[in-house]
Amino acid sequence: MVSIDKNKCIGCGMCVKDCFYSVLSVQDGKAQVSSSCFECGHCVAVCPVNAVSIPDLPMEEVYEYDENCKMNPENLLRFMQFRRSVRQFKPDAIPKETLEMILEAGRYTPTAGNRQDVSFVVVQDSMEEIKPILWNTLGKMVDSGMLGPYTPLLRIVCDKHDADPNEDRLFCGANAMVLVLTENPMNGGLAATSVELMAQSLGVGVLYSGFLMGAINRTQEIKDRLKIRENQHLAAVMLMGVPDVKYQRTAPRKKANIIWE
Repeated sequence: MVSIDKNKCIGCGMCVKDCFYSVLSVQDGKAQVSSSCFECGHCVAVCPVNAVSIPDLPMEEVYEYDENCKMNPENLLRFMQFRRSVRQFKPDAIPKETLEMILEAGRYTPTAGNRQDVSFVVVQDSMEEIKPILWNTLGKMVDSGMLGPYTPLLRIVCDKHDADPNEDRLFCGANAMVLVLTENPMNGGLAATSVELMAQSLGVGVLYSGFLMGAINRTQEIKDRLKIRENQHLAAVMLMGVPDVKYQRTAPRKKANIIWE
């Protein structure tokens, strides 16, 4: 629940104006809290004298605004335009501290209703054990024809891997796999985008894999091993690694389809 330090509060009402739940008011020159809320933290962020806190949350992770955190918009757009799906990875392992920073970007991504329901599973040490299980599932999916127009392509991929295990067009040599789990699919998609941008900024390549997502969803053994609960939606499967390729320029895109009213 939100807490107000009456010794610091100046009764400006900024927190009241920014409170979506309308649980804040100014009485006798001080902010008051009438009931619990969904703890979005806007009152903490907007208070000019740092008089608001949420004791249930890690307040030591609240940072003061810094003008140096602003990004040049042109550089940001160009950075996003240079984003590529990476399918060539070096054998180098990603340091744990790098992965932790990447996932911090996902933790701070907005969620509907401030549910903060996004969680992550990082597969790294057990990648070589999990790969054969998922290859087997993918082979069954190909045999069943359930991949539709992708079936012929995936059949070639599976046949090459069967003939030579080093032919790995499913994992592409990535040595880490991040699963994004959430109760709300939209929240997972938002978090995955933040995770990818942070990964790119740290020199880590990312490949979204819908094929692996389908295989994991159909492999109870993997879901049990990774402790994926029934109420969790697998929003994204992201292969990660140190890129073994350098792109020299952006790729062309169709013109934006925008309707201005």
